[in-house]
Amino acid sequence: MVAMELRKDRRDGQAVEGCSIDFIDALQSSTAVSLVVVDRELIIQSWNAGASAVYGYSSEFVVGRSVSLLWPAADADYHDMLFARVLAGESVRDIDRLHLTAAGEARTVRMSLEPACGTTGRADGVLIVGRDVSEELGIRDQLRALSAYDYSRSVVLATASQVALDILSSRMGIEALRHIVDAACTLAGGRYAALGVARPDGRGLSEFVTTGMTAQEEAAIGSRPLGRGILGYLLTRTEPLRIGDLTDHPSFAGFPDNHPVMRSFLGVPIRRGDQVLGSLYVTEKVGSLAFTQADEDGVQAVGAHAAVAIHNLQMLSRQKAMVSGLIMAQEEERRALAYDLHDGLTQFVMASHAHLETFRRALTNGDSGKATRELDTGLGYLKEAVIESRRLVNGLRSLALDDLGLAGALEQLLQEEKNRADWNDADLIHNIAGRRFDKALETAVYRVVQEAVTNARKHAAAQRVRVVLLLGPDPQRDSDKLTLEVRDWGSGFVPEQKVGDYNHLGLHGMVERVSLMGGVYDLESYIGEGTRIRATFPVMEARAGGLSAPKGEN
Repeated sequence: MVAMELRKDRRDGQAVEGCSIDFIDALQSSTAVSLVVVDRELIIQSWNAGASAVYGYSSEFVVGRSVSLLWPAADADYHDMLFARVLAGESVRDIDRLHLTAAGEARTVRMSLEPACGTTGRADGVLIVGRDVSEELGIRDQLRALSAYDYSRSVVLATASQVALDILSSRMGIEALRHIVDAACTLAGGRYAALGVARPDGRGLSEFVTTGMTAQEEAAIGSRPLGRGILGYLLTRTEPLRIGDLTDHPSFAGFPDNHPVMRSFLGVPIRRGDQVLGSLYVTEKVGSLAFTQADEDGVQAVGAHAAVAIHNLQMLSRQKAMVSGLIMAQEEERRALAYDLHDGLTQFVMASHAHLETFRRALTNGDSGKATRELDTGLGYLKEAVIESRRLVNGLRSLALDDLGLAGALEQLLQEEKNRADWNDADLIHNIAGRRFDKALETAVYRVVQEAVTNARKHAAAQRVRVVLLLGPDPQRDSDKLTLEVRDWGSGFVPEQKVGDYNHLGLHGMVERVSLMGGVYDLESYIGEGTRIRATFPVMEARAGGLSAPKGEN
């Protein structure tokens, strides 16, 4: 069969009305656009390379066949209606229909149909210009889905945040965490949920709360060392864990034998920056469904607010422990001060009083030799009483700070500790000679050094200690800072073992002093290598009347 000849006559540069335009030759060689010409019986007469690219048929195969092989039989009536309109002289533009490829794959083709004119000037066939828009429409569908997801995600996040904020504004401590667990379980549509609070040293959990579980099932979580189960496992993760069916994960350990039976699982670590504060999981989505991305977003949002509740809980526990410890320390300090007064200062004063009384009687009796001896002895005890009183007062507030300044007081302190501990090497390196700072800052630095070197003497069995105190610029504050480092080469210890133990008030006291001054504290210690304490303080210049703002700030 010979393909029909398409007339390309022009009248004054315009295409003949109702006939195909003269860009057909260009379209014939195009691979971007499908060009198919059929006669009035809808038999294919012309087939270009673009059509082969869209449908997968060669020109030799399709020319002479019915064009209806390009679409499903169920869509034949609609295509017949289109062709009837075009053969009547009408143009049809941008119709999207589902067509079939040679491999049977469905593709969405955007068609424009024009009458194909022969030599008679009437429509002897139909020119079909098509373009595969499946991928384009797929991208649009994805964008619409993403837009819908973003909207639903924003609703989920807003709801989760509002619920968590309502809880945090009205409840505290464990009660707040219980309500947060309930909220996470409800938002994700789970049957059970649990939340664990990480220990301050990062070794497992200090406590946990659940919802939806019986007392026996809840006891199953606590029947093993806290942190060995799934809540502890989540502490090691940085991303959520979502599993559609736990039966597909037989090696997934962590659930106690008598934990509620479940299939779907969604767990998130609870973090605040780089610090792990706890973990939260929801299981067994209602309806035997798997948890969705929206569920994950909601639980993660609730977990982020749970971090605030856990932080507040830990701060409250820390404050209670600190207050209790400080009360005990205060009682111990009073007891020690009473012993010092009774066994030291009081004894010197009483001895001096006794010898002065003897001096008075000897003088009355005319025994000048004895009177002189008793006077000398009594004055000697008074001198010791003065020294002892200065020592006691210095323990309460270093008089050397007032008299010598920070550098001089530290030199005196280090020399006294060196003599007391019989250290071979005790150095102070500084660049603050003659500088005075705010009294609160000087006291904080002095007490941190005092605590550090006292610990080195009492506990580290060190023979070498070095204190470095340098004044330098602080680019972050556009002002100056004091950088303190106390280093000993003693026995060392494991810092993590001391973090949650408030019996070590000296270590916590140093942290509190540095924090109150707006500084940064860091401790490193290794068994057999010694300890390094480093602290930076924003500089507050000396002024009358108390604290002053750091230099460069108003």
